Amino acid sequence: MQPKTTANLMEELLQTRRLEDYLGENDAQLLDTTLPQELGKLLEKTGLSRGEVAVRSGLSRVYVYQIFSGQKTPTRDSLLRICFSLAMDAEEISVLFQHTGYPVLYPRDRRDSVIIFAATRHKTLLELEEMLEQQQLRGLQK
Repeated sequence: MQPKTTANLMEELLQTRRLEDYLGENDAQLLDTTLPQELGKLLEKTGLSRGEVAVRSGLSRVYVYQIFSGQKTPTRDSLLRICFSLAMDAEEISVLFQHTGYPVLYPRDRRDSVIIFAATRHKTLLELEEMLEQQQLRGLQK
């Protein structure tokens, strides 16, 4: 089955008479995943360990383990640090953010534009931090 666009889902939702009908017909289209589940999939895909992600992200090992287990909810910046440590591109980051409720990267925002540019070109976290500094923008907080 072809995924529906967000616009199509919105149109159906606004036109439906019964919420149960909409939810039943679109169950496979709706996002129902947690950040720890998505991060677990990314670990499997990359073959990295939580410890390696902690080192690469510059975040404490304990904090990273708590994020991956669902005990802590990271800030957007901490999650971006994890994304760059997993070498995710801009599209992958946006999908992760959509699935987990974080604001997606927004190209009209100067800082997000730098992040998108860096992710698209597979820059490291250190390179991203340098780019943000060069543009006199706030770095990724820990």
